[in-house]
Amino acid sequence: MAVRVVLRWSRLSKCSALVLLEQGQAVAIQAALGMLGYHETYYFPSSVNDRSRDTQAWLDAFDAVFEGKGTFKKGDFDRLFAGCQAVVGRPCCAFAPQLIKAYPEAKVILNTRDVDEWYMFIKTRMAREQEQGEVNLEPEDEQKVAAKMLRNKILYAFFQSDFIKTGKAAFKTHFNEICQLVPKDKLLIYDIKDGWDPLCEFLGKSVPSEAFPGHDALEVFEDKAPSQVNGTAGELKSLHHAVVAVPQEAGVEA
Repeated sequence: MAVRVVLRWSRLSKCSALVLLEQGQAVAIQAALGMLGYHETYYFPSSVNDRSRDTQAWLDAFDAVFEGKGTFKKGDFDRLFAGCQAVVGRPCCAFAPQLIKAYPEAKVILNTRDVDEWYMFIKTRMAREQEQGEVNLEPEDEQKVAAKMLRNKILYAFFQSDFIKTGKAAFKTHFNEICQLVPKDKLLIYDIKDGWDPLCEFLGKSVPSEAFPGHDALEVFEDKAPSQVNGTAGELKSLHHAVVAVPQEAGVEA
């Protein structure tokens, strides 16, 4: 299912590939892209500490797209992803239709996953985060507070704050929406279990001799992600499939 966004950039910030992947597989696909030569990937949880202004930029994007306050143009995306060869994940997932519109020549990779498996994964993750939040009474820094605000805004927009009731329908709606938005010749529906072959063929890359860093190591990747960014990734994990019902035209201008 689609909740991961990966944008390949040239030096002129012209996006040439866009990958939409389910959240749980983010770090694995980021590693795979690195092995294919996309070494500078934008991954929001990792950027919170290094690019402190990004959270506010995403809040501005949310206000434009979901609340009609101001605009968030293609140039704003270009600046946000400056210097990156690829963009991976949340909260980009919330703006998939806008990114597809902003970069119409981009190739799109949309991954598939059993909806019930995905639902239980997210439900378990959210319960774990809630439990951790209840026992963590330490003051939060400004960046973490802003990141949590962004997460909550997007969760409300997509799930009306009720993932339990609306999650599965949101999953299916988003998948179908992406399929409708992207021309067939620019879309790869991808199962990470298929490894290198379909991914490399679609991106025009040679198949590496190394094993694909995929589903066999998936749990290891997921367990490591939150600690890499001082807990911020964990705070945002529940955005796994929050890529539903984004207005196609809202808030983005060429």
